[in-house]
Amino acid sequence: MAGFFGLFNYEKEGPGIAKNAPKKRAPIVFFEIYGRKFWQLFYANLLFLLTTLLVVTRGLADVGLCKITRNFAREKHAFVREDFFETIKRNWKQALPIGIINLFVTALLTFNAVYYFFGMFPGAWSIFGVDTTGLQAMTPGILDHVVIAVTVFGYMAFTWMKYYIPMLTMTFKYSTKDVYINSFKFAIVGLKQNLLISVILITLYAIVAALFLAFGSWQIGILILIIVSLFLPAFRSLLIQFTIFPLIRTMIIDPYYKEHPEADKQLRRDLNLDIEESDEEKAAVVFDDARPTEKAVEATVPRQYSADELRRFNATAKEEDETI
Repeated sequence: MAGFFGLFNYEKEGPGIAKNAPKKRAPIVFFEIYGRKFWQLFYANLLFLLTTLLVVTRGLADVGLCKITRNFAREKHAFVREDFFETIKRNWKQALPIGIINLFVTALLTFNAVYYFFGMFPGAWSIFGVDTTGLQAMTPGILDHVVIAVTVFGYMAFTWMKYYIPMLTMTFKYSTKDVYINSFKFAIVGLKQNLLISVILITLYAIVAALFLAFGSWQIGILILIIVSLFLPAFRSLLIQFTIFPLIRTMIIDPYYKEHPEADKQLRRDLNLDIEESDEEKAAVVFDDARPTEKAVEATVPRQYSADELRRFNATAKEEDETI
């Protein structure tokens, strides 16, 4: 597993549900999580917006928010502020250039799409109050058709790649090149999940656009966009993490444990994976704050909570009703 996708790093999660309990449908589980974590997600969203003020720091904001929503999607605990900035601190050398690359590629693809769309349909400018009198629609040549096809495919593929890039960056240990290679593979093999996410997000964007255009006052439209921006990024990230994990489990985690059935039982519990426990393990404490040895860490997964994080965890756990 490590040679292809890298090594993963998850933290301790809650107790889950009874083994024989009927499973709820995924949409119900998703909205239950969103409801329980609403204000924590709102806080994480504010941190995301503050981190993206410089625009070029978008990659940092993505991995920070991804850490929070990944944990919540797996129904695990997260210290919102601490985990957000700790994740940025650990991954900034890779996340920062990845964010800049994403911005550049997205801008280039968007420019091409807008250029050819308004070139072929100049009347569309009238939506923005532009006088289209005298504008003639362009007649694309063979090369133009090739560029249009590449732009459309590239925009869809890269959009789907960005669903996976933050998680692959902060969860797995491999180079920036491998981040993009593996995210492209997931963009292809995860077509069903990617289309589901895209349909939901496009529907939300369409509703926001309709509200924006429905009001004649641009001040009200801006207010709507501000309100939406306070909630949408965290909702989007949680939706993505909740949807893509089953695919990542199928492609990465299950094959690894099929080859290594006795490996990392504690980590499988952290991932909320079903394993058979011995009588001694069933009688063991729920949480053990002993850190793995360096040898074990190198052979399996990166170090999980640091000593400071464990101290914060133990202090906070005493004040919370939820079992971590």
